[in-house]
Amino acid sequence: MKAAQKVLAFVERIFVVAAGISMVLMMLFTTFDLLSRKLFNYSIPSLYEFTEDYLMVSLVFLTISYVYAQGGHVRVTLLEKYLPLRFKKIWEKVHQLMALALFFLIAVKGWDAAFRAYEFNEMSNSILAYPLAPALLLVPVGSAMLCLRIIQVIFNGLKLEDPHDFSGVE
Repeated sequence: MKAAQKVLAFVERIFVVAAGISMVLMMLFTTFDLLSRKLFNYSIPSLYEFTEDYLMVSLVFLTISYVYAQGGHVRVTLLEKYLPLRFKKIWEKVHQLMALALFFLIAVKGWDAAFRAYEFNEMSNSILAYPLAPALLLVPVGSAMLCLRIIQVIFNGLKLEDPHDFSGVE
């Protein structure tokens, strides 16, 4: 089980690096586009669409599992402090199962959308007409990684604050 957890953490780190590269590219492309518009009255064609279709999607979906493992997702904890400990643990498992179901559906439907886009050679509506299938594939990949992380947390009881600490896991 430790090997699977280490592989999951390793893949998450690769995804986080890729998302970081996407963020830097967004920053550089946007800065260059702004400067070229102000200095040369020229705008890069389809830059906004490419950023929206590829870079933002990678930034969100490649980091979603890592953020979950770090305990960084939004939680409503208003009433949790009033719940008995036993009920709180059950309630947490119910929430994890609901999140697993939701992101499993997102992964399945995302895979269908990416496969259809690849099958029909779906292109963007922009001037560059780049393929959309790789961008759409980022959604099920990131969602599937999150599903694996949620399964790990549910069955192994790994604390979300330290996903790389495997000392409490048999």
